[in-house]
Amino acid sequence: MSAPIIEHKAESGAQDDSTHPIPSLAVVDVMSVKKGGGADLFVVVASPLMADARSQNRLLAKLRGYLGFIASGEFRSQAGVPTPANTAIVVKLHPGSAPEIRGLLARSESWVLSHQASLSVQTLSPSELGVGT
Repeated sequence: MSAPIIEHKAESGAQDDSTHPIPSLAVVDVMSVKKGGGADLFVVVASPLMADARSQNRLLAKLRGYLGFIASGEFRSQAGVPTPANTAIVVKLHPGSAPEIRGLLARSESWVLSHQASLSVQTLSPSELGVGT
């Protein structure tokens, strides 16, 4: 039996910017709940993320929002008690993203761990980007 797809209405906010690689700070892009408890929460950055201060601040704000959600009762009702072993934030980066972004994420690992989740970074594949392999 496949998991149901739940679409939540994304509220447009003052921090939304449809032209930025991280268009919305207030939503979880993708979340998969594990049968045994915990979840994987994905940040999808489908266009190159540059190293400018605004982009770095938006990425950190997005992570802060995910950590707030992981600490919430709503998360616990859906996925149980989070631990770094069962709950992960996975940042899927466009391959053209600035290397400084990976450095920022590496420096954020202990911060994420202190909030009962692990952090990993993956590069979007050509098929995930919708281009030929």
